[in-house]
Amino acid sequence: MLACPHCALALTLTDTGAACANRHMFDRGRGGYLNLLVGGRLGPTVTAGDTPDALVARRRFLTAGHYAPIARMLAAAVGSPPGPVLDVGCGEGYYLSQLAAGEHYGLDVSKAAVQMAARAFPATQFVVGTAYRLPVLDHAAGAVISVFAPHPFAEFARVLRPDGWWVTVTPGPGHLQEMRPQPTGQAAHKTRERLQRRADPPPEAAHAVRVQYLLDLPAEAARDLFLMTPIRWQAGARVDGPATVTVDVWVASTRAW
Repeated sequence: MLACPHCALALTLTDTGAACANRHMFDRGRGGYLNLLVGGRLGPTVTAGDTPDALVARRRFLTAGHYAPIARMLAAAVGSPPGPVLDVGCGEGYYLSQLAAGEHYGLDVSKAAVQMAARAFPATQFVVGTAYRLPVLDHAAGAVISVFAPHPFAEFARVLRPDGWWVTVTPGPGHLQEMRPQPTGQAAHKTRERLQRRADPPPEAAHAVRVQYLLDLPAEAARDLFLMTPIRWQAGARVDGPATVTVDVWVASTRAW
């Protein structure tokens, strides 16, 4: 399943690490994860993925079941694939853990996320890597999922088996609208364009289901939701106390159900 990020040859996994035929070797980190992100591709001032406080907030929020309807629809879309499932942008591992038993792999650019996931779900192989150059062999995955994460479809096509499929979860136009600041000027124009794009699922999808519901959140859960999303970085965004928020997402797939 996994490929060497240097030469793209197959990796042989052992209890202590992984190696390819060209003798490129990778040690396992604590918890059993592999770091397959080649050094130098991210700038020294760039935060690789989610921050630790965002990950802790996400773990609390997701395990409380607030996004369980999304997880159930995702699992239905994935079904029983003809090979391993790869979660691209797996975060702390929640959505992958909600799928039926099978061979699972999780990948994220955030080392902190992969460490958290590996500790929580030791039966799954987690790796640090980039979605835009997946350390995965050609035509090796039975399904690829991406939940609120990058979805480079050319890479998905490369790593999927001919009889495999991908499933994405992407925001709809109303997703968390109550938490978003009201933009003005040029920012308002860009926001309208983004919401217009979100009115439809990814155009590459063969089928899509829209999941919509309201969440009545206590203050702690509302703060966790705020911290775990990019909304926290938007000027003027804030959350104080309990909140009622709209969940609006597309669960899209390459196959017709």
